[in-house]
Amino acid sequence: MKYILLIIAPLLCYSQTIWSGSEITFTKANNADYTLEDHQDRITDDVWLTRNEIWGGALINFKQESQYVRGSSPLGTLWALGSTSDMNLSFDNFRDFDGSSGGGGSGSNSPPMNQALVLKITNGTTSESDDIHIDIIFTYWGSGKSGAFTYTRSTNPNLNVEGAQSKHIFVYPNPTSGVVEANQEIISQISVYDIKGQQIMISNASSVDLSAFKNGIYILNLYRSDTKNWVTRHIIKNHKI
Repeated sequence: MKYILLIIAPLLCYSQTIWSGSEITFTKANNADYTLEDHQDRITDDVWLTRNEIWGGALINFKQESQYVRGSSPLGTLWALGSTSDMNLSFDNFRDFDGSSGGGGSGSNSPPMNQALVLKITNGTTSESDDIHIDIIFTYWGSGKSGAFTYTRSTNPNLNVEGAQSKHIFVYPNPTSGVVEANQEIISQISVYDIKGQQIMISNASSVDLSAFKNGIYILNLYRSDTKNWVTRHIIKNHKI
């Protein structure tokens, strides 16, 4: 029995927390004020990811830093190519982790698009047992200092509101020719983005009127007043409906 404990103990000491909860999509629009909570992905109490409009629109942890520092920003994070199910992940800082973004010049701080990545939150310690591993995929990165970006990431499964009791959020009608409504009154704000991530409208209600916009696909960020989180839905605008 003692031998079994000796074998198992090291595994327990170096285990990490893997966030395997449902995915959310975070979007920051072009030139949105990075100092505001609405434009920061507050993943934990210590990691608030956003892009500022200086230093080439670099990714920073606004909770711990107000400007980009090459080789360490975003503070409290490390990054790797792959997924949380991989056994041999190689972590590095955000600028250098993919092996191609450290040469300077245009886009030197941008991540690879539409590729499986792992965000490692270090929780401010050197102990691997404190780390949080998150699956993340960047789907849009605005050029220059616009500061726009979009990614989808996994969440803390312990924060998924009571499993079966959690409220499913959707918007209707979809497609639409004008007014779109959320199915839950807990939605207190809707931000509308075009397919390039440009914010084009904000509604401080659970509905939004798209009748003035041309046909196409739009991204809706909906704020849940119950969980204090944003959820993302896509809507098709079609005048002929």
